[in-house]
Amino acid sequence: MRISNIDAIALIDANNFYASCEQNINPHLRNKPVVILSNNDGCIIARSPEARALKIKMGTPYFKVKERLNKLDVAVLSSNYSLYGDISRRLMNLLKNYCEDIEIYSIDEAFVSICRPNDENLYPWARSIRSLIYQNLGITITVGIGENKVRAKIANKLAKNIDYSAGIFDLARTENENNYLKGISIDKIWGVGKQTSNWLQSKGIKNARELRDMEENEIIKKLGIVGKRLQLELKGHRCLPIEKNKKSKKEIQVSRSFGTPITKLEDLTQALAVHAIKASEKMRSQNLQSSDIRVFARTSKYSSQNYQRSAHRKLTNATDDTNKILKIVVELSKEIYNPEYKFSKAGVLMQDLTNSEYLQQSVINYKSQKDLKKSANLMRTIDLLNKRFNNNAITWAITKNPQSWKMNKNFLSRSSTTDIEQIPTIMK
Repeated sequence: MRISNIDAIALIDANNFYASCEQNINPHLRNKPVVILSNNDGCIIARSPEARALKIKMGTPYFKVKERLNKLDVAVLSSNYSLYGDISRRLMNLLKNYCEDIEIYSIDEAFVSICRPNDENLYPWARSIRSLIYQNLGITITVGIGENKVRAKIANKLAKNIDYSAGIFDLARTENENNYLKGISIDKIWGVGKQTSNWLQSKGIKNARELRDMEENEIIKKLGIVGKRLQLELKGHRCLPIEKNKKSKKEIQVSRSFGTPITKLEDLTQALAVHAIKASEKMRSQNLQSSDIRVFARTSKYSSQNYQRSAHRKLTNATDDTNKILKIVVELSKEIYNPEYKFSKAGVLMQDLTNSEYLQQSVINYKSQKDLKKSANLMRTIDLLNKRFNNNAITWAITKNPQSWKMNKNFLSRSSTTDIEQIPTIMK
């Protein structure tokens, strides 16, 4: 049965998010072409509208277009994830005040549920929330509205592609639904992967309208319940609810490519230790603990000497204590190190994650409640201080040696919103 038209779901996403964050904190970049580079300043992963207009392509290696970017006076910046994460948190906190429920879908996207007013017109609400976000964050958002998630995703695409939409489109209130759905190619529908897209096109299904009207039994036979839900949502039924509580992660991984290849054991150990500290913080922030810790390292995939190795340690008692985790990671680093190879990437995985509120202790390694509480309080204090001041206000000594392996970030902007030392100053 089709849902009531009283409730709606909107997909809200920030336009050109990484570039917009950079332009917002640096007025000199506004109305100027900007590109953001991936880790180690490798490839272009984000562009401002001005850079798009110059036909600069996503995924292009920086070294291939460096001269062209210089000639076009394009601003080139390294990825500043600290800045993007902080602006994202501010964006989501603002959205929470203007909807019933919210599901944070990615760093720059969120599904929200909203009750329609008596006249069912949500355009005034969408315009006000766009103004609010721009006024507070300097970020432009697009609002796609529909009866469910799939149709909200489609509405969001239409809001971006239709000039007169002014960044807002309500698919449930249009009289030309068939024409709009026909304009959405099958590979652009949320939930349709490459294999599914190829199969549908082999059946002559080329767009959202044709998928909506396709024979139901044929979809179920090939795609099962997932395909049936997708078709039902295209028809206006709601099958996918707003997920307010994130599902617990199965594992947490922290890994990075090195700015300079590693050949020394002490450098590899330090890099893995830095990753382990970050992974431990992530676990605690999500009330998780690990009972299986894995480390890995590998050479460059472009190297003539191909080498990769991993090692892991199964724990009797799950933990989120950085001190315990670091001790294990340091030991494991010796197992994967080989002096004959140059390592280009290494990482740490926290596996077999469980809720930290429930701890099944072992008789062999039993810890008293006093010791457990002391450890938890120490970790909590460190996390609070780092959150209040900066990520490295308190850290472990192993991270303080010179890090020759750190990623290249030659064009990194200031972290003006998260580091008090980098707040802009006004001179008389």
